Amino acid sequence: MTPTVGEIWNVLCRWAPPGLAESWDNIGLQVGDPEASVQTLMIALDATENVLDAAAKRKAQMVLTHHPLLFRPVSSFDISKSVPRLLAGFLRKNIALAAAHTNLDSTVGGVSDLLANILGISDVKPLYTSDENNPRVGLGRIGNLSCSCKLSEIMDKVSNMLGNHGLLVVGQPGQTITRVAICGGSGSDLWPLVIDKGADLFLSAEIKHHVAREAEQMGKAIIDAGHFYTEWPLVPAMAEYMKRQASEEGWDLEIYIFDNEKSPFWLWINKKAKAGEFMADTRPLLSINNSFS
Repeated sequence: MTPTVGEIWNVLCRWAPPGLAESWDNIGLQVGDPEASVQTLMIALDATENVLDAAAKRKAQMVLTHHPLLFRPVSSFDISKSVPRLLAGFLRKNIALAAAHTNLDSTVGGVSDLLANILGISDVKPLYTSDENNPRVGLGRIGNLSCSCKLSEIMDKVSNMLGNHGLLVVGQPGQTITRVAICGGSGSDLWPLVIDKGADLFLSAEIKHHVAREAEQMGKAIIDAGHFYTEWPLVPAMAEYMKRQASEEGWDLEIYIFDNEKSPFWLWINKKAKAGEFMADTRPLLSINNSFS
């Protein structure tokens, strides 16, 4: 039996109910016909030109992503702009696009639970619970390591498991970590809860400067492992879930991961700087600024 776009979305919603999405989020079908048949499904973190091209080569009828392509209303369909151009590409190639975002962040087994499993954290609970009737769902996670370890050991594990070899870290490599808070993706807004719940370390991404400075002053540790890297584990997890569900439903459905996806950032290291020094000396910058006074 061949599923439709709508049936695939409904099956995903069993894992990540739409009611768990944040009010500002734009989940669900982004473009396409919910009644269209799907023989081939591609799964990716982001909707990009490369993903669209790969889906077309696989003859996929649907792409399922974590991040929505449409966050804001499109005021014009000027295809010289990236979002309208990509939408036009999906329409032209007759490929549907749907996204499960913060509903997949908050649900059981979502992005932060996956990171907690990678680190071997036990007694895991949400940092923020939006549903009083279900205390297992919500944004972020917090729990305890099976045994205390040094921050440097966790840095090594995060780097190796997530494939990011350029972590941003607050804290001393030798400090002891027992209790860990996690938020895959951008997590600075959860910082007050990280402190309230007694975490020694916060693993997340896109950490704001004032949050990092406060952690430094409090003797807390932060690992900013990057938005892409902290959320990428969702992609194979989504694929495995959909494969299981397709088997249970008796669907004739091929499922592929876009496995050439990379972070939009790349790391440049000034090889002339000595280890432990700042990458930029403020004195020449001050001299440049003074020239405008």
